[in-house]
Amino acid sequence: MNRCPQREALLTLEQFENGTPRDLIASLRDQRILWEPDDFTERGHWLLFDQQDIDHVLKTPELFTNNFGPLLEDMPPEILEEQQQSLTFMDPPVHKQYRALVDYAFRPRALEARIPAMRNEARSIIDAVIDHGECEFVSEIAQVLPLRVMSSLMGIAEGDAQYVMELSNTMILADDPDFAEDRMAGYLASIELIEFGARLAADHRDHPRDSMTMEVLDAQFEGRGLTDREFGRFFNNLIVGGVETTRNTLSWCIYELIRNPDQYAMLEQDLALVPDAIEEILRLRNTVVYLRRTATRDMEFAGENIRKGDKLICVLGSVNHDPELFRDPEQFDITRPRREGVRRHYRTFGAGPHFCVGVHQARMNLVVMLEEIVRRMGDLRVLSGPVHAHSIFMDGFKELRIGFTARSLAHQAV
Repeated sequence: MNRCPQREALLTLEQFENGTPRDLIASLRDQRILWEPDDFTERGHWLLFDQQDIDHVLKTPELFTNNFGPLLEDMPPEILEEQQQSLTFMDPPVHKQYRALVDYAFRPRALEARIPAMRNEARSIIDAVIDHGECEFVSEIAQVLPLRVMSSLMGIAEGDAQYVMELSNTMILADDPDFAEDRMAGYLASIELIEFGARLAADHRDHPRDSMTMEVLDAQFEGRGLTDREFGRFFNNLIVGGVETTRNTLSWCIYELIRNPDQYAMLEQDLALVPDAIEEILRLRNTVVYLRRTATRDMEFAGENIRKGDKLICVLGSVNHDPELFRDPEQFDITRPRREGVRRHYRTFGAGPHFCVGVHQARMNLVVMLEEIVRRMGDLRVLSGPVHAHSIFMDGFKELRIGFTARSLAHQAV
């Protein structure tokens, strides 16, 4: 068995103290598959680094199920039983039927119709900080737009949005004491998100209104509509996917642009480069570190004997930084997508049946917000931070204070 010594174990909180340890991942990539123990469960796990191996695992749910979730940790049985009835934990064909209930909301025509409202939101977010000459970027800008977009889509009352954000943070960042007292608090926050979603569904039934929540409730699944509880599980998945990853990606983007002022200057000269900049940051700084799948049977895979129940951890950043796929992969280059198949090769959004349902919305959020930042903020600089969130699953900042110079009105026109 291809084992990793304890001192070189990858998935430990110590290794992720300053974000994803990309040098360590690069040093392990040639080993293709690696077994290591972990501090989160009784059994260890297999690490996968190769794009083809990762694709095979993510695209073959009959061999590698998602029924135990995408996280390394094994959930308590009572929590797992509830989560296994949610979209994120399902395998085909049931997963496909559930996913079809919201696919329509993220199609290009639906997204294009939202652009004017999204741009207005982005401008109001900038308006709130522009005269100060500085801001705490994560909380004042990066998380605000995706939260407002999802709240508007789902019909969440303005007064409830922050509560939903806090629950999402507690669930995803349960290893960080600033967000949760322990891992169990994260599991309980997940259940509370489900219960909030169920209450949201009940409120929509009592007070019908125009929202994606209402449309999903009106849709038919297996000849019937979703119950409030079933919608709550749906809601949990959509909120986390729609807010957490976008917030972290935008924060990384601004940080890399500050570290590479020549790249920001290119955007200032040509806003048409913004979509390329977003694709490059999605490649360089994938915020979801890994995806877990669980073997459904004993098998031979990648030259190793895999046992039923073994956890296979797909290290997404290994693909995104593979020099066989990307030239100078550690370099942040916003023109790269015009020369290389960045979107085709990276695995930031996964692959297979669970490829991110809101991928187009996420890209649009990022593009609209970055365009408004470039139009209105110059001379970007880091004032303090960044402070990394304490997590092995989500690579992002919990604090990044930046300074900037407000642009003249001439730079603010669309």
